[in-house]
Amino acid sequence: MMIISNFNPPKADQISNWGRNQKGFTLVELLATIIVLVAVGAVIGGIVTSSFRGTNKTNVIENIRQNGNYVLAQVARNIEYAKVFNGLSADGTTYVTTCPFSRAPTPTPVITAYDFIKVTPFNSSPIIYTCTHFAPLTIAANGVSLVDTNTISLTDCTIACVQTKETDVPIIKVGFKLGPKNPSGLVESSSPPILFETSVTIRNYRR
Repeated sequence: MMIISNFNPPKADQISNWGRNQKGFTLVELLATIIVLVAVGAVIGGIVTSSFRGTNKTNVIENIRQNGNYVLAQVARNIEYAKVFNGLSADGTTYVTTCPFSRAPTPTPVITAYDFIKVTPFNSSPIIYTCTHFAPLTIAANGVSLVDTNTISLTDCTIACVQTKETDVPIIKVGFKLGPKNPSGLVESSSPPILFETSVTIRNYRR
């Protein structure tokens, strides 16, 4: 039995031309591809990092707002609805129940700053709120800080009493500023502290 094959082996010049027609990546092309991939990765990494830092800043600010609003509400409520207004003090020793007022024929409000205010709520023993505007800054109730000092920084704190004339009920103003304890991890490390302030009229004054 005869087997007829049509296979014709390639000639030497054909083999040489076939090898030259197969093109691969040159070193320059590989380097260019790597540079492009690195650049794209850097851009994507920057976007992801910025997103995470932005989320962190939002969480930090929200934590500060919640803490500040809670402290302000607690202090204001206990002062406004106090059973007894024990007074204000500049040194924590001597307390006064009236603020300086004007004796002029046409009196104007007199604002006086204090660092301590003492009140007795209906359902608890006396509370002394400390709000110092000098170092070390603090806002505390009976010596216990009212803000989370691990994550929050107090940058200012004042208690002021406003009284126009002798027969007026003093108006107590409480204000403080809170900021992040470590602002370096935020997108905008220079963000100003958040101001919390309120004015309270004592309901049971001299009753």
